[in-house]
Amino acid sequence: MEQDFLQQLRYLGFTARIKRLNERIVSSTVSHYSNLNIDIEPNWHVIFLLLKERGKLTVTDIANTLGFSHPAMIKITRKMKQRGYLNMSKDSKDGRKTLIQLSQKGYRKLPTYEQEWNRIQEVLEEFVGNDFLNQLNELEGKLLDQGFSERYLKKFGNSNSESVFSIRNAYPSEFNAIGKLMVQVYGGLEGFPKADEQPDYYQKLADIGSFTQNPDAELLVATSNSGSLLGGVLYFGDMKFYGSGGTAPSEKNASGFRLLAVDPSTRGLGIGKALSIACINKAKKKGHPQVIIHSTAYMKPAIRMYKGLGFVRSKDLDFSQNGLEVYGYRLNLK
Repeated sequence: MEQDFLQQLRYLGFTARIKRLNERIVSSTVSHYSNLNIDIEPNWHVIFLLLKERGKLTVTDIANTLGFSHPAMIKITRKMKQRGYLNMSKDSKDGRKTLIQLSQKGYRKLPTYEQEWNRIQEVLEEFVGNDFLNQLNELEGKLLDQGFSERYLKKFGNSNSESVFSIRNAYPSEFNAIGKLMVQVYGGLEGFPKADEQPDYYQKLADIGSFTQNPDAELLVATSNSGSLLGGVLYFGDMKFYGSGGTAPSEKNASGFRLLAVDPSTRGLGIGKALSIACINKAKKKGHPQVIIHSTAYMKPAIRMYKGLGFVRSKDLDFSQNGLEVYGYRLNLK
């Protein structure tokens, strides 16, 4: 029997084999559900089970919990609503948010579906096995810790001089360009409030250079060898000028940084991490025992990076910005 070509490619055939495997399982599941007259599609079970456990969630909550894209979750939940499995309603506390929950039909069908999913799980266990699941967990963890681009550059470097960057304080002549980059990056975040929803916030982004008028506030930038702006971040050696809601501005003997942004075309090169480390080093030089930052549910890659640097959740720093939940983090430098 001729050897499978994708197997011959070994690691170069890895992603294609994963895609092929997924297509085969999805196709088999579609046929299985059809034979049993079960009116659902593959992967809907994760939505059913998540909503059974959590009750009401937004599309963003679902996407963030499962690690799927926001558009993909919108498509699936709309289909499930059309089939009568979901109800959608406006959040009484924030009219911009739509809450999703199982409908009466969803709850009524759930016991039957769960019985079938348990059977499917038993069949999958025959050819998947715990070893494979453990290796999959390890693989996902490695990719979250450090992506392909960062690993490639660490191993081989890059001959393209545009990908080599340095960190320095921004020049006043660059403030407008950095502000435009900030608006572009934050406005492009999936699910994040847009300029018409939070105009004051976006005005701060556009005028980011004005923060440097405060004592101990610095605007750091990453630039390529040719001088192109690749990213920026605000560092605060005095939290009094941090400018956020909540209790962070009243923190003493601490540094902070916020409004980190990296040009989307250069992501994966470690620029955001380098900017963060530059701020941490400034805090160490000042002798501060901690660094304070904030993030949101729409910034999952950044949160993973912060956690990798040692930041931990600090709920006492949380606040709400016109309905947007903002989460606080601390890094202990002692």
